[in-house]
Amino acid sequence: MHDDVLAAHRYSSVSEMGEMGEVVQPRGAGALFQGDYSTSVTVGDEFDGSRLGLGVMHDLEGEVVSVNGVTWAIPVDGQPRVVASHEGIAFGVAARGGVQHKVAVSAGVSLENLIHVVDAYLEIAHVDHEQVVCAIEIVGTFTDVVLRTVAAPIYAHEPLAEVIDHETRFPFDVWSGSLVGFRFPDTTSADLIPGLHLHAIAQDTNSGGHVRAATTGKVVMHLWVDELHPWKSGLATSPGC
Repeated sequence: MHDDVLAAHRYSSVSEMGEMGEVVQPRGAGALFQGDYSTSVTVGDEFDGSRLGLGVMHDLEGEVVSVNGVTWAIPVDGQPRVVASHEGIAFGVAARGGVQHKVAVSAGVSLENLIHVVDAYLEIAHVDHEQVVCAIEIVGTFTDVVLRTVAAPIYAHEPLAEVIDHETRFPFDVWSGSLVGFRFPDTTSADLIPGLHLHAIAQDTNSGGHVRAATTGKVVMHLWVDELHPWKSGLATSPGC
């Protein structure tokens, strides 16, 4: 899939769950998986004006999380830094607009089961989780947290799966902060990341990264729902939104 096609794509929603919102992804995930870590868009172009987002920096110089108007990069040492709007990212997904929904989450829910909480909420609202994408923010205290970062590739175009083999993990018995990300359907294009994909930034901003494991303590979840409809054609045409 060509980046110039993907750059025009947005998920737009007008559903029973509220007014239009959009989730923007300038480049397909397939390029990232295949080892293309070049800049696809700047931080400002992707995240300015967004509600939340995630991604990865140019040349894998840090996992990216954007929330509350601030975009952070978490490099291999696990120490977050605020990134400037002109800096480049290799991959990003950002959410803008839409109606916020508050979802009850009990204590003791694992990362693996959080997706079922989201899907159950959608089912109650008579929304098929295979036809929408959800932007998600979970704020509060968590236990048994594992966050990861990755180093720069060892060689040019090293596939992401190989890079992840030498990732750095940071475990926390108790951790407070925000988990930010997206629940994509399980039946989407290979250019999207299916299931639940979350990045994290600590309340004290001293840690963050891609979420490998977490169990909810006292938390609040908010989500925003967008139709997947424009993506049904495999990202081949622009929906013009």
